[in-house]
This record gives sequence, C-alpha cells and structure tokens, in this order.
Amino acid sequence: MHSILFALFLVQQGATDLDAVLKRATEYVSQYEAELGNLIGTEEYVQTGVWMDNGNPPRVARRMQRRTVSDFLIIQVGSEWTALRKVTRVDGTRVKENVTSFEDAFDDSPQMNALRLEQLRNESTAYNFGDVRRDINLPTHALKLLRNSEVGRFSFERSGSARIGGIQTWRIRFHETKGPSLVSGVKGETLYSSGTLWIEPETGRVLQTEWFVENPYAQFPLKGQITVTYTTGKRVPILVPAMMIERYESRYHTVDCRADYSNFRPFEVEVKFEIHAPELPKDR
Repeated sequence: MHSILFALFLVQQGATDLDAVLKRATEYVSQYEAELGNLIGTEEYVQTGVWMDNGNPPRVARRMQRRTVSDFLIIQVGSEWTALRKVTRVDGTRVKENVTSFEDAFDDSPQMNALRLEQLRNESTAYNFGDVRRDINLPTHALKLLRNSEVGRFSFERSGSARIGGIQTWRIRFHETKGPSLVSGVKGETLYSSGTLWIEPETGRVLQTEWFVENPYAQFPLKGQITVTYTTGKRVPILVPAMMIERYESRYHTVDCRADYSNFRPFEVEVKFEIHAPELPKDR
C-alpha cells in the first residue's frame, strides 16, 4: 500500500514539476517576444531536392541543390513575426542589385509598408524550389505554442533530459489538441502539430525546438519537420537562432534544407504597418 502511495506521489510531483517548468517557459516567451524586436542577420541556406518517378518501385528521376546567402530580417507585424530574405548570392554568384535594401524598403506610410511587405515576402521565396509550400520556416515559429493565448491548447509530457550547447535541458514533447490550429492547409484545413521542446528547467529558456505537421488533405499527403537550435547572441542580449533544419516530404518529392545564422543585430528602422490588408477599389 505504501509503495503504491509513494509511486502516486512521484507521478503527481513529476506533473507539478512539469507545470512549473512550462510556466517558466511561458513567462520566458512572453518576455522574449517583448525583447526580440526586429532583428537582421545573415542566413546561409542549402536546399537539396530529390524527385522520384512513378515507377514500381519508384526511382530517383532528378536531384537538385541550391546554396543561397541572404540578409535575413525578422520583423514584427502586429502581434506576429515574419521572416524576409534578401538573397545576395546564389551558388556563389552575387545577385544583381535590383531591389533596395531592407533599411530603405519601408517608409512612413503604414498602408504602403503593408503592400511592400507582401512584395518582399514573394521575393523571399523566389529561390525556393520544389512543390511544397514553405510558409512556417520562421526560426521562432515554434515559440508561439508557449504564448499564454496558445499553451492551453496543447498537451505536454517530459521525455528525458539532454544537453544543448552545454546547457542541461528537459526534453518535453507536445501535441496540439484543440483548434484553431497554428498551422492550416491551403484551403484552411485544421492541421494539428506535434514536436519537442528542449527547455532549461530553472529559467524556462528554450534552447531547441522541433516542429512536425502533416497535411493529409493535399492531393499527395505532405509532411514537414523543422528543428531550430538557439545560441547566445553576440550583438543582442538574448538567445537567437543559430541553425534551422527542415525536411518536407510528399509522394514523389523530398526537400531537405539547412540554414545557418550569424551576425544578428537590431534592425534600427522603425516600421509601421497597416495590419489589415488594404481594401481594393471596387469596379465601377
């Protein structure tokens, strides 16, 4: 009887400890997003794609690899963050300057800035290849689930410990259980995500994230997995993304990507946005 009660105590104690760590992590993300500000850095991005034929069994029909170097901007739009890339080199060759720098891209007009933002988003994906849409590959994307407004829609369980960058962390698995989901399909389908967080238990700092999502509603089911590792910033007093590993799979196609980040620093330009998309003029 005593052994059963002791085991129950340990289970309850473990749950309490997990709740405390998650509370610290939620407080950390709240403070982190307040301090993050707009950051600009350098991204070195390698994409490797493999296309299969529809034979039985399928065989490799084509391989492709592309290396890009970009100015990488993390910018806040309302309560959300978005990533913009201004590619400067492709496979070692400098890209001709045909757009203005990020510092000169925005002006004092919130409405025009919103239009310019959409244009820059399209330019940011111009060198992506493959038939998989990549719109969640912002390094800080997984931190959203620890927001006070989101964390209650997820379940969590501890699954051991690990050292990340020399720091002892708890490995905590998560599963999205309620909508609205943080990721949706092209037609707005609910796509529940899962993954793992590596959290320093004493502080709540997030040292690594792994995000997995699957879209069974696509013509060919799609899977995406993104792992991000953080490190101490040299020019900003917070943890910043150091590396992002992505893998996307469809029936006949896979894309593996690796992004390495450096030289993050504050983006000093103050940018104001028209949060809601401007209304288009009606036809007369």
